[in-house]
Amino acid sequence: MKLTNLLLAILLVVPAICGVDALLAAPVAGNDAGVFVPGRFMSLAGAPDGSIYLLEDKHQMVCVKSDGSQTTIPLPRIMESKPADRLCDLAVDGDSVAFCGYAFPVIFVLDLKNPAEFSIVRASDQEASSLHLLNVSLDKQGWRVRDAEGYVFRLKHEQPLSRMPEFAALEAGENSAAIVMPPPRSESDLTMTGRVQKEDGRLLWVAPTPAAPRKVMSVDFLGVDPAGRHNFVVMTASGELDSEFTVYAVRRGQVVASASIPGPAGLEMQRFCRLAPDGSIIYAESANRGKDGILLKRLTLAEKN
Repeated sequence: MKLTNLLLAILLVVPAICGVDALLAAPVAGNDAGVFVPGRFMSLAGAPDGSIYLLEDKHQMVCVKSDGSQTTIPLPRIMESKPADRLCDLAVDGDSVAFCGYAFPVIFVLDLKNPAEFSIVRASDQEASSLHLLNVSLDKQGWRVRDAEGYVFRLKHEQPLSRMPEFAALEAGENSAAIVMPPPRSESDLTMTGRVQKEDGRLLWVAPTPAAPRKVMSVDFLGVDPAGRHNFVVMTASGELDSEFTVYAVRRGQVVASASIPGPAGLEMQRFCRLAPDGSIIYAESANRGKDGILLKRLTLAEKN
């Protein structure tokens, strides 16, 4: 299934570090109160040190440390060619952050140790110049990007684009293999929704079928955690206003842990839920405080003995 209908708007991005906002309670595993972060955000991503980076719509990024402290990082204007050209997604690789945006056929990589500077990663072939990128993710072999048509590519600097299999997930599977989710046969037929395959076509997992009249509406692969489990977020619904979201940890085709999470209602985020490097699930929830902001939460999918 093309993911275009799941992808929203587009933002600007890359930096010079600014001041620190209020200290708040740190996110912990479980259903904690979360950390309130003021602003309007497009995406989030976890870092190896436990920090979470949020891409804001005011051409800046917010870093929320593991102790709950928040740092605002303005992004250099040199990255934009027009006021409306904005970045829409980010991915973290150690001390660097990569950004992409619909108006740009490249990704911008910011060195967090020198946030006033950035580098550009671009493919060498002509096809890449017409890309409209909406998402970026880390791959052991470089970066992965997803365009507005839902196609996923491997992107390395000054090398030809490598297109992933059709309907491939953005996040990499084990050993950088593709995870594939076949689409339904028609808009009204969702019988295939929920099936997840390996790159060679073998069945990896089938999302649990909810009780009627609910159906599995979408499955998003979050990545492989340090325990070797495949992690997914599944949306089920019986109509337009009763969507429910569940995250699953899967080992050898079997669910070993799961938890319900609030969906992105009230948010305009392209990616509100991600797998962090430590294996926890990080996600944003609408703050409902009468002002712009999110509650940032962290959840550990613990297996029962």
